[in-house]
Amino acid sequence: MFRRLPGGRPALQGGGIGLGLLLGLTLPLAAQHQRAGGRLRSSPPGSARCMVALDTLTARPLLYAVGEAEGGGEILVVAGQAYTTQLRPDGATETTAGFRGRATWLLQSRVTRWRDAGPVPDTLTTPGQLAKFIHATAARAGLKARGAQPFRLLGEPLAVWWHVAAYPTAGPADEAAPELGAHGRFARGPLELVGFLLPPAPRRAPKRLHLHGCPGAQPFVAHVDSLRPGPGLRLLLPALPQ
Repeated sequence: MFRRLPGGRPALQGGGIGLGLLLGLTLPLAAQHQRAGGRLRSSPPGSARCMVALDTLTARPLLYAVGEAEGGGEILVVAGQAYTTQLRPDGATETTAGFRGRATWLLQSRVTRWRDAGPVPDTLTTPGQLAKFIHATAARAGLKARGAQPFRLLGEPLAVWWHVAAYPTAGPADEAAPELGAHGRFARGPLELVGFLLPPAPRRAPKRLHLHGCPGAQPFVAHVDSLRPGPGLRLLLPALPQ
């Protein structure tokens, strides 16, 4: 499922900071930020929601995850470092570091070792093309599609558009509230991008992915709507056991 960003670009709809550190960010420091002008919809990648308490997650040094926070917000776990970014009513963000709170859904994987699978072609212009490329690269590497397949993107993309969803009553069936949600474009610089190829959809359906990003210099998490790879962006996949 896609929505259109300004300029006609398609977009998806739907990592030591101490445990429990709460950080209030004014987003212009991390990104070009504005409140969402359109209606963002909650689009969990699975067919049903299930609440996950983050403090119950184990094997944390090997853990990578993306998810949606209870009440709205974005979750990212990179090599055992967890961050949750949520929006306050005044439009500013608060980022919690550590395994606190709950997720309404969570994609997670424990990865012992990553391998560099090469550059991401700068000709990819849609999330669907990116998902298809990662799927094909993973298949060539011998990774079998069992559930959601984790991957990482490292480097400095030319452009990355993001959003942080917010919900009015914290109910699991809520739709995102446009007066609370925010979207923007990350400033140029190194990014940590963690994503999952979603489980196979019906036959002939396009490949799908769910991707979250965090600027290298700041603990701020957002769902990635769309990106332009540019030169230097590289794909990392889980290494096969030796």
